[in-house]
Parts: sequence; C-alpha cells; structure tokens
Amino acid sequence: MKYDVCIVGHGDFPDGVESAMQLLVGCQGDITRFNLNKETTHEQFHDDVKKYLATHSNVIVFADMTGGAPYQITAEIILNSSAKNQYILSSVSMNVVLDIYLKNSMDQLTPDNIVETFEHVIAESNALTMITPSETNFEEDKIEEGYI
Repeated sequence: MKYDVCIVGHGDFPDGVESAMQLLVGCQGDITRFNLNKETTHEQFHDDVKKYLATHSNVIVFADMTGGAPYQITAEIILNSSAKNQYILSSVSMNVVLDIYLKNSMDQLTPDNIVETFEHVIAESNALTMITPSETNFEEDKIEEGYI
C-alpha cells in the first residue's frame, strides 16, 4: 500500500523540504505541502488540511516541530477523524523524511509494519546526529581510528 505524503510547517518549511526531496530523489509533484505563513491564517490552514485529510485516507504527514501550530492543527484533525491510516511525524530530520518517502515509494510500508518502521527509521536517524566543533581536543590516534 502506498501512502500519500504531506508536509506541514511554519513559513516556507514545507516548500523547502519538497525542494530538497526533488534534488535528492527527483520527486515531482507527489508531495502535498501546507505552509502556515504570513499569507495564511490559522483558520485557512485548518480548513485546507481538513479538506486534504478528508480525501486522503492513507497519508503520512511530516510536521516541522512538535507543539507548533501546524502540528497541533493537523494532529487534532487526525485524532478526531475515523481514518485508520493517517499518521503525523513531527520534528523529524531530512534523513527521516527521505527514508520514509523511499520506503513508501518501494511499497515497503504496510498497516502492519508502519509504526515499527517509523520507530526504527527515527532511531537510526538519531544515531546519525553529530556535533562537529570548530576546534577539537581529540587525540590524533582517535582521528586515525575513525572516531571523528
């Protein structure tokens, strides 16, 4: 089963994620975006997302940040609907969006494995998170061993 993919967020965040996805994997027009920006009221955003979700029963929504208005509005709509295959993932990295998008396009997501897949992909992405300081105090041998 393929899921529709949607991105919600502040400003032009959704447009930026889609732009990056086009660059990385060449997706063209198969990601729906809802920007909550200075041209869009909360009410209009709510109405647009509600209409979209009413006509897309199998959907993965990526939100820019947990607790932000785009997340809150979308989560409320999903929680109040009777749809069984609508999910919202928030505060995820580009790694997560890309991985889930590709798994979805290769029909690797099913209602039986989707939550477990989300959890696995998020854990893998978190493990890739790094800090690279401008100055290091690491020992030379650790650099040679591949720790940095």
